[in-house]
Amino acid sequence: MALTVAALGASAGAWLGWRSPADLPADQQARALVAAAVADPSAEFVERFDAVFGYQYDGSPILGGDDYMPGFAVVTVNVGAGGFEALAGRARAGFERAGWSTGDSPYGDGGFVARRDGLYLTAYGAVACVPADVEACGSQLSGGTFGGLGIQFERDRPALAVPLSAAGWLAGLLAGWFVPARRGPLMWSGLVLAVPATLAVTATALVPENDPVWDGYMFLPFRPLALIGALLILAALVRGHGDAPAAGGSAGASRSPAQKPKFWV
Repeated sequence: MALTVAALGASAGAWLGWRSPADLPADQQARALVAAAVADPSAEFVERFDAVFGYQYDGSPILGGDDYMPGFAVVTVNVGAGGFEALAGRARAGFERAGWSTGDSPYGDGGFVARRDGLYLTAYGAVACVPADVEACGSQLSGGTFGGLGIQFERDRPALAVPLSAAGWLAGLLAGWFVPARRGPLMWSGLVLAVPATLAVTATALVPENDPVWDGYMFLPFRPLALIGALLILAALVRGHGDAPAAGGSAGASRSPAQKPKFWV
């Protein structure tokens, strides 16, 4: 119970911390940032998604989905004669000169990540932008020959997100530990159904990155399981409260007139 409520508290705290993120660059601004960094005017704006976090295509408020993601703006530069590594190195050096702090890409594809002024970017191996395949332009590739360098701008994690998430986790842990609850079938069923989402949320909270702490509650099948689990836990709490003895007494302490001892007659 305590860990389940702690995960909810961590999610609530992180959500509050994400209420004031930086703005994504406008289309032309994003393109200009990339074109200046790589010294290549052929940089092409590809796509944007303006929500702070949300379902881009087919997510459901009840069932969740597999495309819950941060907002982004993507620019692509086609690989020239020097090859992908040379282009990525030139782009990284250009962003560093512009004041961005950079690091190696988590994808191991020769790209990089960078941060500045509340923005976080990822540079990765991508499909080249060509008229014959506009739909695939800028799509990330997991291997093979990269025809382009995709650069995705996202909002960086606000400074308050981690401390508020930690405070929420601790508050939830204490609340879950001390709340009186019946450990009956309803409660245990709800807790078990919530386990996948609880573990996912806890793992994200322990290793904070740019992903939202509440991510585990948003995906299919974790989301419907967590919602059903929450309803069962709530029902168990309400039922336990209804069965609680009245104030000033204890279970079995009151007697009806028919139960009075003989010497009361």
